[in-house]
Amino acid sequence: MSRTARPGIATHYVRYTIGNVLVMAAGFVSYPVMTRLLSYSEFGIFGYVDTWLLILAGVFKLGGQHTILRFYPHRGGTEALARFGSNFVLLPALCCMALWLLALIAFGIYSAAVTETRSTIGWLMLAMLLPTMWISFVSAVFSAEERSELNVRANVFWRWLEVCAILPIIYFLSRSADGVYVGRLIAAVLVAAALLIWVRRRLPMHWRDHDIAEWLTGVRYGIPMMANELSSVLLSFVDRLMLRHLLGTFAPVGIYTVGYNLALTINTLIQNALNVAFTQVSVRQYETEGSEAVVRTKHAVLHVLVYVVAASIVGLIVAGDDALLVMAGRAKAESAPVFVLVGITYLLNGLTSICSAGLMLHKRSGTIFATTAGATVLNVLLNLFWIPAYGVMGAVWATLVSFVLFNVLRYVLCPRDLRALPDRRATVTAVTLAVLVWLVAHFSGMFGVHSPLARLVVAAVLLAALFAGPALLLDASLRQALRNWWLHRRGTLI
Repeated sequence: MSRTARPGIATHYVRYTIGNVLVMAAGFVSYPVMTRLLSYSEFGIFGYVDTWLLILAGVFKLGGQHTILRFYPHRGGTEALARFGSNFVLLPALCCMALWLLALIAFGIYSAAVTETRSTIGWLMLAMLLPTMWISFVSAVFSAEERSELNVRANVFWRWLEVCAILPIIYFLSRSADGVYVGRLIAAVLVAAALLIWVRRRLPMHWRDHDIAEWLTGVRYGIPMMANELSSVLLSFVDRLMLRHLLGTFAPVGIYTVGYNLALTINTLIQNALNVAFTQVSVRQYETEGSEAVVRTKHAVLHVLVYVVAASIVGLIVAGDDALLVMAGRAKAESAPVFVLVGITYLLNGLTSICSAGLMLHKRSGTIFATTAGATVLNVLLNLFWIPAYGVMGAVWATLVSFVLFNVLRYVLCPRDLRALPDRRATVTAVTLAVLVWLVAHFSGMFGVHSPLARLVVAAVLLAALFAGPALLLDASLRQALRNWWLHRRGTLI
């Protein structure tokens, strides 16, 4: 794709946002059904095993998806692309397969030695591991080529295919975590097969082009990123493992998982979409234009993002409990505080991740790992003391505190030439309007409305009337940014 043909970060973000809205729509279909059909214990088993899936996938990939993104040959012709396909896609995929086979053997030995009543879900998780890793690699290729439209289509198709596979199974056949994993496995295999066909047609991957020295260069970059990915998984999900082993039952894991998974939809919509769009553009900008171009992009993104985050946080404070009750039902009300606090944590994390982005551009993967590992260690230590004392909420507060440390470390260690903060006036305006919304909602008692769905409607009206409208009136730069994006979408801007 030529440089002039490359879409800007706004276009990428809109694509990913639309895709994530469609993914969320799939969640809005499956989540209410699953929360009503599965008990807290089954949800706990699902969340527990899913954590092991993420851990094993992170380890077995050896950071290969990060290497693909960072070492993609933006300059160079067919020969450079052939070396890239062989050394940074084919060889890492073969390494994944070898590690996966070893895992199958190890689990087989473990299952034979230990009597496990739920070993079936372990086999299902391992079966799903291989297609999941391949999908991650191909997604990284899409991101490296700035093919956000392909990434979006694959992710949306995968998620809806999961819904179509899971819901009939858990409704008619097996209302258990095993049933969920059977559906997920069917979807993952089909998507991985389709992506394999696409890659074989578009990207040269031949053994004859391999270069062990070049592959090892990628491994040296990727392993710290793998360690960082593993630390990120533990930072976000180690609470589930510790809840199970410290409290001795899966029910608390289920309470935590129901609230946490709904909070992840916010993270998917804001942070995931934005980070993927920003990362794939910033890598090219840094390589071709330097740090000044990256910082300009940061400021443009942060100016809009600070309003989005402030509005979302006050929305969670005002009506987050109601949102969970509408989605999961009153039987899962214990998960509401988890959803609200974890949702706020991820919103702030999404904002600060843009402020402190820069270590990857300097290829400082070891430092990236150290920051995540430090926050993960703190999370584990806090969980050791707070889970026995406060139960599920101890895990929630441990997550919040460890993410605060994580973001402080990221910003302090970010290279100075790549640091950026939101515009001060925009920040003050956003915070002031958010406080106004909270004051009206709090002192009006949401105008006496008690139904969760009706309270959500009232909260939406308050945000539109007291936040979005005044923000557009008070901030000319915000109006101009939205106007430029709209004109760009209509093709009137070059």
